[in-house]
Amino acid sequence: YDAYAPGVLPQQSEERIWIERKAAEFRKYLAQAKRAGIAVYPHIDMLVVPKSVMAKYGDEMKSHGNLTVVKPRTQEVIRAQVDELFTRYPDLGGLVIRFGETYLHDTPHHVGGKPVHNPGDHNLLINLLREEVCVKRGKKLIYRTWDFGQLHTQAKLFRAAFDSVEPHPNLYLSIKHTNYDFCRDKPFNVTIGLGRLQQIVEVSCNQGGLYGKNAHPYYFAKGVIDGFNDMPEKGRRGVRSLLGDEKVRGLWLWTWGDGWKGPYFDNEFWMKLNESVLRAFTLHPEKSEEEIFAAYAKGTLGLGAADVARFRRLCLLSEDAVFYGQHTQLASVPNVEWWCRDHFFCEVDLFPAYKAGKLEAVLAEKRENLARWAELERLSRAIRFANAEDAHFVRVSTTYGRMKYGIAELIWRICGRFAEARGGKPVTPAEAKAFVAEFDAKWKEWEKLKADNPDCPTLYQIRCSVQHYVSAPLFGETLDRLRKLAEE
Repeated sequence: YDAYAPGVLPQQSEERIWIERKAAEFRKYLAQAKRAGIAVYPHIDMLVVPKSVMAKYGDEMKSHGNLTVVKPRTQEVIRAQVDELFTRYPDLGGLVIRFGETYLHDTPHHVGGKPVHNPGDHNLLINLLREEVCVKRGKKLIYRTWDFGQLHTQAKLFRAAFDSVEPHPNLYLSIKHTNYDFCRDKPFNVTIGLGRLQQIVEVSCNQGGLYGKNAHPYYFAKGVIDGFNDMPEKGRRGVRSLLGDEKVRGLWLWTWGDGWKGPYFDNEFWMKLNESVLRAFTLHPEKSEEEIFAAYAKGTLGLGAADVARFRRLCLLSEDAVFYGQHTQLASVPNVEWWCRDHFFCEVDLFPAYKAGKLEAVLAEKRENLARWAELERLSRAIRFANAEDAHFVRVSTTYGRMKYGIAELIWRICGRFAEARGGKPVTPAEAKAFVAEFDAKWKEWEKLKADNPDCPTLYQIRCSVQHYVSAPLFGETLDRLRKLAEE
């Protein structure tokens, strides 16, 4: 902020030293990208500033204790940020603007939060940035609409924010393909295609960190392109439905990121499959998903016709095997999208399903889904891949998935029994002992798979000493209750 507020960050202060070190790291990354011919669009959290800047100007940037872009000082600070970014890094291709989530856990000398709270604020901010980034500097501005249930998913709020904004060749809105976060049971985003501004569609290859993060088979590319199986047949749609809308310029694919923790692995087989099919569709949208899939299976994986058919069956089966292994649409289940996010197994609250008389149907759904995973495992062993490492990883990761969803089925069964206990039918010591023995056996089998195979992804956790980002107890607490009951 030397040009805007000389001395606000004193030389040799901890704040300034930290910032300068980060700047040096970023210059190295930017130079590498330039040599590779890759344009860089860093994510900018709106609005984060050094603590010294907030101490000096914070009162002038807030209304009722909250940062707001309505304040003239806030606008000045944003303009100063943009000016210094492009002065320091003239090779930047542009900026990606984030405002829906602001994280400060790795920025010890910064504070902040979102300065936009309604459509009018967004209109003010995007016009300010359009002028500074697109008009003055000829750079790209990618304005993410992601927030929690506001203009990202409500057409009326979306149009109030953006309809009066003049289009510019370098201005894009970035919108997730789902009408919420990357959750399977949500409709296609209703704001995509609205208005006059150019758009790109966000697709995460980790799908919110909700479905295994590519540690095991989960072919979701077909669902993104043409709609998922669990969507109602009437109104089912994917990104193919956007063909012909010239405002929609393409897809933005996240290959890593999304979520917070594991599972971790070193073979990107399943990630590459989904990314490659989605990228090929973006470049050749006249082709069918099946045609693109077959070309990848033959050309990249080197599969013969019979193995292409087997691999196709495996992948299509995985779409339902993952979803119905951890989700249900048969009853209302709190946190049903989030209970196994990243590498955590949480407790599942099945009491609402029990009260609604739907518990047996929900548990049967999980039990019957195990047959899908048994078939997936058989298929993984029958396919002859050209690459031996990939062949081994496909087998191991599919077995990993079969074991994971076997444990998931048991977790739902145990949680269902505790739901019955809440309804007046206590869990007996004999039942608890049987549940504990079954869980321990399944978990040891999973641990052995990991111990015997270096390429096996890391296992899930039922206990954790750090925040696990799900508002439900980890399953370890439920297991402890069972062990205590078993000892009675």
